[in-house]
Amino acid sequence: MNTHKILERAHLRPTFPRVLVLEFFHEHSRDHFSAEQVYKLLNEDMRNMSLATVYRVLGQLVDADLLSGVAFGDGRMVYELNDGTRHDHLVCTVCGRIYEFFDAEIEARQQSVANSLDFAVTGCQLVLFGICAECRRSGAQARAVIRR
Repeated sequence: MNTHKILERAHLRPTFPRVLVLEFFHEHSRDHFSAEQVYKLLNEDMRNMSLATVYRVLGQLVDADLLSGVAFGDGRMVYELNDGTRHDHLVCTVCGRIYEFFDAEIEARQQSVANSLDFAVTGCQLVLFGICAECRRSGAQARAVIRR
């Protein structure tokens, strides 16, 4: 992976903050992070990047389709590497862990509904909230906030 070439192909100048953030997401390609988490983790190594810079770079990388931003109903926004594959999310309301999944039947049904309404879908986000198996086993679900 040549981060500089990836940024240039996306018509972005490979500035130090852009390179750092994009490399961070390539190193954590299956994970989801808030802007605050990216800021904290990047600054552990004394990078001295401001939170405002992190927010600005995340926005630029999302606009360039290099990252995806996923908005959860609780006002939380997380970012992930955009690998071009369609997937949905499960979010544990206890521990906050995010799981990805893909289901062809769900995708087909969504397209069928859109077609039946003569609706051109330009984007879609499916997020299911619940309690993961680990939290259920530990009894943590008693403390969970139920969201619908």
